[in-house]
Amino acid sequence: MTDIIWGNGSEVLSNDSFVLNVTHRKSGNKNDYSDSEKIKLISADLPGFPADKNDWNSEKLTDCVIDAFLKCEVDLRDDRGMLLAKVSHSGVGGY
Repeated sequence: MTDIIWGNGSEVLSNDSFVLNVTHRKSGNKNDYSDSEKIKLISADLPGFPADKNDWNSEKLTDCVIDAFLKCEVDLRDDRGMLLAKVSHSGVGGY
């Protein structure tokens, strides 16, 4: 089972990473998650965000994640403490 967290994007750190203000955690997650987590994209399903990683940039990421309610399917935590995750916009009210 994949750990899942939800929240709002608050700060873009690079072309493929941002800070998530975590508001919800899936019951049954294997790991614990703080109220603020750094997320590195391994894939993204975000309207307006390019599918090709070569086209990713911080401006496009900012447009897609800041203040958006996001779902992060966590793959792992790297040695710097960042969560590697598949990120998508979350459905309103239904997570």
